[in-house]
Amino acid sequence: MRDRSFLRSPAILVWLLAVSACSPPPDPRRTNFEIKTKDLYAKYDSKTGRLKKIDIDADKNGKMDTFSYWDGTRLDRIEIDRDEDGRIDRWEHYDEKNKLTRIGSSNKDDQVEDTWSYPDAQGFLMRVESDLDRDGVLDKRETFEPRPGVPDGRALVMVELDFDPAGRPGLRMHYNPDGSFLKSEVLR
Repeated sequence: MRDRSFLRSPAILVWLLAVSACSPPPDPRRTNFEIKTKDLYAKYDSKTGRLKKIDIDADKNGKMDTFSYWDGTRLDRIEIDRDEDGRIDRWEHYDEKNKLTRIGSSNKDDQVEDTWSYPDAQGFLMRVESDLDRDGVLDKRETFEPRPGVPDGRALVMVELDFDPAGRPGLRMHYNPDGSFLKSEVLR
């Protein structure tokens, strides 16, 4: 079993498909290009008829908390307000094939992405990058690899710090697969 706890969107997409399969959606042209239910709001482009946005009340408590942005059948991103304080605190970005490319979060809970998690081809955590001072230059990059003997587990293998404006790290720390410190390198 794969540990994809940092990925929430596949469940949302399955839920969307299940909801849409239960009953045929009304023709958006007859509903002012909007479809509204108790737990779902869908908006279509009035000129092209293409899907533009879906809002969902994922936990069914009466508040919309998950907002997805579409261009027809292509998913661009999903924004999530996990704590339902009215501010987005998780962003999921997708490529042209609707595959998750990165997950953004805000360490200050102010709707500004400053940390990004990247999955590998199998959907496991591969890398985390942070720009906590938000100056446009990475502050830290953490790299993860499969742990020997644990096919669905990941181990931190490298941390890079002190990036210059060109994106080159000044310090690199290496770790053993068991998590113990191996060595550090000063790169400039």
